[in-house]
Amino acid sequence: MADIKYKRVLLKISGEGLCRTGESGIDAEELKRIGKELKSVCDLGVQLAVVVGGGNIVRGTEIAAHGGIEEVTGHYMGMLGTVINALAVQDTLELLGLNTRVQSAVAVDRVCEKFIRRRAIRHLEKGRVVIFAGGTGNPFVTTDTGAALRASEIGADVLLEGDEGGQGLRQGPGEGQLRPPAAAPQLRTP
Repeated sequence: MADIKYKRVLLKISGEGLCRTGESGIDAEELKRIGKELKSVCDLGVQLAVVVGGGNIVRGTEIAAHGGIEEVTGHYMGMLGTVINALAVQDTLELLGLNTRVQSAVAVDRVCEKFIRRRAIRHLEKGRVVIFAGGTGNPFVTTDTGAALRASEIGADVLLEGDEGGQGLRQGPGEGQLRPPAAAPQLRTP
């Protein structure tokens, strides 16, 4: 195993990172590229947890403003969008040979586990990638906040996110570099 700086990492991926720039939905090539990057991190021996956003599916505030839907309902719809994305990331990682678990703050027990802190930690200890969906389970709270909460709960050494501006892990000039987010500094120094 390589000498790694962080043993347990939580990575926040925006929903937009799963689709092509300016588009919505899920792009298979973007998903494969991200999956390969995540696998390379796991191959180093890192315990990896992932929080996925849902903005490529639906943004609660925007659909409420334009769709005649209550904002609270829009936020719940966004949480379900994160579940869709988590399942896509899960299948991609499993096709690459990784063991995964999806845990959601919103009850959807037919497709994933509910979030249980100790279970998430045990999955990580067993070498499984844990993908958190459903944000915090509360409306009006971003998945960035959910990522900071989950990172703290699982004892992550660091919380990383893709570049700002909804670019996820895109590559390009100045993009695709993982860094600690400004709003959620390193949680613990190893």
